[in-house]
Order: sequence, then structure tokens, then C-alpha cells
Amino acid sequence: MDFSIKYEAVDVEGFFSHGIHCGIKSTDPKRDLGVIFCPDAVSAAGVFTQNVAKAAPVTLSQLHLKENQIKAIVVNSGNANACTGEQGAKDALSMCHAAADALHIQKSQVLVASTGIIGVPMPMDKILPGIKTLCADVKEDGLK
Repeated sequence: MDFSIKYEAVDVEGFFSHGIHCGIKSTDPKRDLGVIFCPDAVSAAGVFTQNVAKAAPVTLSQLHLKENQIKAIVVNSGNANACTGEQGAKDALSMCHAAADALHIQKSQVLVASTGIIGVPMPMDKILPGIKTLCADVKEDGLK
């Protein structure tokens, strides 16, 4: 029995996106870094873990959602940026700042979501240039 779920990218008017392989997953050529961007701030909500141990992107995104006017989310797979201490918090913030600078928006308008391996530092030497590339090429059908 095949329990895998097949997803199809759907365009949403007013939202722009892009996804690339930047090398977070060195053995998998699939896209591992993406951005979704809406030039007009939108109200946003999030559902987060209730666990006291929260990954850095969770803590940062919870803080930014208090403003409730989000324009972008940076997502990555291959590294959860969880159990990475102070460096993980700095890395999540750096991802947020890189996207905000490239998209010319406020840092508080960016969320960060990471999934993958736990306890390993983020490969920021791959992620930061990747964010710059992503944000320079956001488009309405960027995830197809």
C-alpha cells in the first residue's frame, strides 16, 4: 500500500514564491530552500508545539506573529535548526534578516520554518546566498 501524499503547487493571486536546491541536503537534489512572499502584508496565525523545547525558527516566528502583519516566510528542509542553542537563534535571525533585506521589508514581517535533522548547525554558507537568489527571483508560479 502506498501511503505517500502527492502535493501539487497551487498559485495564489498576490503571492509570489521560489524554491531552489542550495545544498542543505547534499545527497538529495530536490529543492531544500524556499520563500513565499506577499507584497501586501497579510494577517497570519500559527500553530506551534507546546513543548518547552522549541527550535529557534519556532521561537522567532512566534515573536514575529505577535505583529500579525507578515509578508514573507523562508522555509528549508534538511535541517530543523533545533537543539542548536544560541547559534541556532542567531542563524534563524540571520535567515530572517537576509530575506527582509532582499525583499525590502521589515524583519518583523518574515517568518522562518525549518524541518530536518536535529542538533546540527545550519549550513549558513549555503543558506544565505540561497535566500538572496530566491528573493531575487520570486514569481507567481515559483513553486511549480
